Amino acid sequence: MVDATTVVASGGIAARQLEGCLARQRDLEGRSAWLTPVVQTRVAWATELWDRYLEDRRGLLLSSGQADALWRRVIEDCDDTHGLLGYRHGPALARAASRQLRDWNIDLAALRAFRDDADCQAFFRWERAYRSALIESGWVDPADVESTLGTNARTLSPEPGEAIVWADMLPLTPAQMRLSRGLQEAGHRLVTWRPPRVNQGCARVQLPDAPAEVRAAARWAAGKLARNSRQCVAIVISGIDGRRGEVERIFDDVLHPERARLGVEDNVPIVNLGGRPPAVDNPPIGAALTALELFTETGGFQVFSRWLRSPFFVSTTGEAEARCRLEVQLRSHVASQLNFLEAFGSGGLEARIHAEIPSLAEVLATGANLMNSHPGRATPTHWAGVWRRLLGRLGWQGSAADTMALEDWEAGLNELALLTPILGRLTCGDTLAELERILARPQRLGPIPLEGIFLLANPEDVGPGYDALWVGGLTDALWPRAPQPSPLLPLALQRAHRMPMALPSDALEHARLTLRRAIDRVPDVVLSSPGIVHDYPAQPSPLIVSYPEARVSELVQRLPKGIRQAISSPHRVEIRADPVPAISSRRLRGGIRTLSLHSLCPLRAFIESRLQATPLETVRAGLSARQRGILTHKSVQRLFRELPAQRDLASWSHGTRSQRIDTCARNSIREFFGPAADSLRAIVDLETTRLRSVLTGTLELELTRAAFQVKAVEMPVEVSVGGMELVGRIDRIDKLVPDGTLAIIDYKTGSPSRPGDWLRERPRNLQLPLYALAVEGDVRAVVISTLHPRNLGYKGIWTTPGLFPGRSTRLPDERTWPLQLSRWGEQLELLIQEFAQGDGRIFKAELKAAGGAFAALTRVHELVARQRKPS
Repeated sequence: MVDATTVVASGGIAARQLEGCLARQRDLEGRSAWLTPVVQTRVAWATELWDRYLEDRRGLLLSSGQADALWRRVIEDCDDTHGLLGYRHGPALARAASRQLRDWNIDLAALRAFRDDADCQAFFRWERAYRSALIESGWVDPADVESTLGTNARTLSPEPGEAIVWADMLPLTPAQMRLSRGLQEAGHRLVTWRPPRVNQGCARVQLPDAPAEVRAAARWAAGKLARNSRQCVAIVISGIDGRRGEVERIFDDVLHPERARLGVEDNVPIVNLGGRPPAVDNPPIGAALTALELFTETGGFQVFSRWLRSPFFVSTTGEAEARCRLEVQLRSHVASQLNFLEAFGSGGLEARIHAEIPSLAEVLATGANLMNSHPGRATPTHWAGVWRRLLGRLGWQGSAADTMALEDWEAGLNELALLTPILGRLTCGDTLAELERILARPQRLGPIPLEGIFLLANPEDVGPGYDALWVGGLTDALWPRAPQPSPLLPLALQRAHRMPMALPSDALEHARLTLRRAIDRVPDVVLSSPGIVHDYPAQPSPLIVSYPEARVSELVQRLPKGIRQAISSPHRVEIRADPVPAISSRRLRGGIRTLSLHSLCPLRAFIESRLQATPLETVRAGLSARQRGILTHKSVQRLFRELPAQRDLASWSHGTRSQRIDTCARNSIREFFGPAADSLRAIVDLETTRLRSVLTGTLELELTRAAFQVKAVEMPVEVSVGGMELVGRIDRIDKLVPDGTLAIIDYKTGSPSRPGDWLRERPRNLQLPLYALAVEGDVRAVVISTLHPRNLGYKGIWTTPGLFPGRSTRLPDERTWPLQLSRWGEQLELLIQEFAQGDGRIFKAELKAAGGAFAALTRVHELVARQRKPS
């Protein structure tokens, strides 16, 4: 090839493979240096011709991203767009259909004949609007490049010595063929090149499922490279774009099974020719996008939570820990229901943050002031500049990213700025959505090695120069692929112009030629199919059943015996006892709740009380059950804080009762919601209505009891049991009339505990039994008062019938009330001793308590599995 030779490939993947193939040939010839021809994609080559010959005369050529943005703008502006199902996918489908019209030289007027096709007519209107926008602004669509070049090809004179090699090109469209003929007529030297047939053998194999198929392909490739480390092996994995993480883990396990023990470094290059992962998946870039979203209309608590926990906005470990603790606290704050900017500005969030981390509040205030100083709508160029300043003020640690990631970020912002003439002024949120689309595209590969394992997504992508090839996913449902006609162009039109993949026969022929093409160009080929796909049985494609079937053991190299033993030998698993240590503290952290947890699951009590590990509260729309419980407790406390007698309640008129209830509900709501009450008016109204219902029902129920006098509400208690001090708070104590005995009442807003649980061998929910022992006086009733609008009532134990409506839970036979109190004292002392001595058991009957969020610490599932394993 001469110096002026340009090699043109069909696409980016084909160009990269061709570059590697040419380089390997020169390397095998023993050359240390060689002249590398220019290898371009067909689109890049046509764009270069445009820039050389037609740019000054035809208009400004849009980039691919600009064309996508213009299509979205045009379709969104059409009045009838939102009436179409799936119109959000319209821009991509419309752009593809528009390119098909250009590639097959079809005039737009041809679509007028299909008036009964709603999708076709919608596309007809979109295309006309798109063309009008191009003409009005003097722009040129990338799809017009080859057709326009073909029209003017005879005037495109070649440079001296220039040669064009159409390398391994897929079938050309009519527009491309016209361009090719025109260039030849203009004197250009065009050469067609296809790789020679080198296949020496092809076998097929069936695997149980898709993961097993990938694992077998990885082991097969590892065997090839073990015999010759300079080989180039290609593996086609169906749906690899959505399975990137799974595929990488399988290859890592197969190629380096001993890494976990020996720390072996990678020594086998694995290249995904589909491109690097999208920039949006890079952690520093994802953190930057989170920070930008925080200051938009969609920046809710979930976004703020991610930003607080991000390591790319903190400089010290202590600051990171403080932010994480703040995030846990804010989960229960009502401001978590608001957009961040609203919560920070008027919802009380700024004061809450300032009380915990003043410097953080100042940083966020600086960011909020910056964003509020700009108009609601601005150009993408303007927003890109604002965001750079915002990230700087928030302390984005962009330097923690690798150089390539930072280049991707800056390239994304620069590409965003190019959308300014297309989209005009946008809101901050809409502009951020455009940036996320840009960064979500797969990134171009950097330099690739000359040998190793190369991953491909489709059999069509297989290029020349490989030593071995494994093509997976060849089931009867996936290969041949179903026809893929454009949904926006009439099927009859596509068939008339013989567009590819419009007919089942076209799909079958395409699959047959693609598979034959891939096999012919590689010496050693394996075709595989999984037996199960998405839990459904699958059969091999009929296009591969003619090839000889092989067993996996014949193709896949077995792992060395020493490595297999290191992975699977049960003798390598060490079990070490790590008992819970005893405690010397005199105060029980967590109080009575810890003791109740210990009775249910000692190990969980240790985790929550001594390790202080608790599940994070889930943030959802509206108040959580715990928040509703706090609000209800405060309201009922206010209602009875004057310690009224039952006769006082009965003397209240209807108006007085309603006024008291409204006052208690409003004051509790005001205290709980604080500055956020105005912004959360809908939630406030719902909770006010609920509280009124609960308080009204509670007062009516109180009048059905035997006479009483409220003696105390929210009374703190401190009791010593078994040499350890416990702290609690009694919701309410009533003095019963006329004998002066006491009733202890505990409010429950959720599912109440069963009084029968207090009478077990290991009693549960120990608040009321402990309070009965701690209170001075003659306690004759321990009662749960349920405070739910649909479930108001009393449950518990009372020694005198008629004290409360309903039935008292019976004590076991021959057990009197004094004996029950004495028994509770003994049981509580025993539980205290167990906890203090380091009891860390898990009870078989209560495995649920050790599971859930705590399963990772209790390892309950592992323990159960070990017990079930036969000896």
